[in-house]
Amino acid sequence: MLQNGLRAGQEDLMSVYRQLIAVISGVIIVLTSLWMLVNIYADRTLMIQQVETRAQSGATALAISITEVLASKNSSRLDTLFNAVADLGDYEKIYFHDLRGDPVIRRGFSAAKPAVPDLFMQLIALPSVERTAIVSSGWTKLGDAGVVINNQRPYETLWASALHTFKWGGALAFLGISLSILFIHGRLRAAQRYRVR
Repeated sequence: MLQNGLRAGQEDLMSVYRQLIAVISGVIIVLTSLWMLVNIYADRTLMIQQVETRAQSGATALAISITEVLASKNSSRLDTLFNAVADLGDYEKIYFHDLRGDPVIRRGFSAAKPAVPDLFMQLIALPSVERTAIVSSGWTKLGDAGVVINNQRPYETLWASALHTFKWGGALAFLGISLSILFIHGRLRAAQRYRVR
């Protein structure tokens, strides 16, 4: 009878042990997943801000350069300028429109597909960023210069950051679960010794 009672008590303790491990592991995994999602979303927000800043800087620099070219009265230099600007940034499109909105000159560029999983691109879904700046001569507006940023590099940067976050998150979850198992196992053995006495 005593042995049966001890065996039943041990089985109860093991059942509680397994339930505790399952609950604590679930909580740790959920918390770690939330931490990873918050980090990835924060990286995405920061990346969008950086791309917007780069696009505005690019549009402003392009507008200033166009103004200087037009002031020289040598419109053929616009081609040279646009070819040079295309090599300076990750642009999907750059253009100069006159006051009516008609294109004076524009360049479109094809880019390789980002080396990231399609699912990641669908979940992150970076917006297409376009910024414009006024081209003027003195106080006279001549048109608008604009750039559209290519998202290939931002996607690849975010994917690399996400992989880093996943590695750290997985390591933290594994460590937390392992420590929890060791702690609960130690308490269980102490409880078993106490029951034997």
